[in-house]
Amino acid sequence: MLFVKEGHNTSKGPEATWRLSKVQFVYDSSEKTHFKDAVTAGKHTANSHRLSALVTPAGKSYECQAQQTISLTSSDPQKTVTMILYAVHIQPFDIISDFVFSEEHKCQVDEQEQLEETLPLILGLILGFVIVITLVIYHIHHKMTANQVQIPRDRSQYKHMG
Repeated sequence: MLFVKEGHNTSKGPEATWRLSKVQFVYDSSEKTHFKDAVTAGKHTANSHRLSALVTPAGKSYECQAQQTISLTSSDPQKTVTMILYAVHIQPFDIISDFVFSEEHKCQVDEQEQLEETLPLILGLILGFVIVITLVIYHIHHKMTANQVQIPRDRSQYKHMG
């Protein structure tokens, strides 16, 4: 995996990012454990072309739970190699201390999924709050506008109460 550091000018000033620019994958199709009945058995190399993946601000780690696919071109003309990544947590450079990741930068897919999970909860809480406020207002309004029952002062009027 080859990572490249790039600088960009933004409204906040210059910012640097790391991105995966190339993947080279070497495999041996003569290995019977993973390749059964290989037509062109032997060592092959698969390379990516014009890749821009795992883009991360400098000084942060990259984290993505969602599945990502990278297509590679193999030296074996009969094969297409697809690299499938999921549950990735990587920090190629700008490491502060050994075996410790910096603050993570989440991929867009994970951020969207997190929003999709929390949005119904937020909307449910807002709806519940609106219902409670409506019931409170109704109760107060009902108490204020209800006809007040006049209790008779003279006991002889009790027989007319029904």
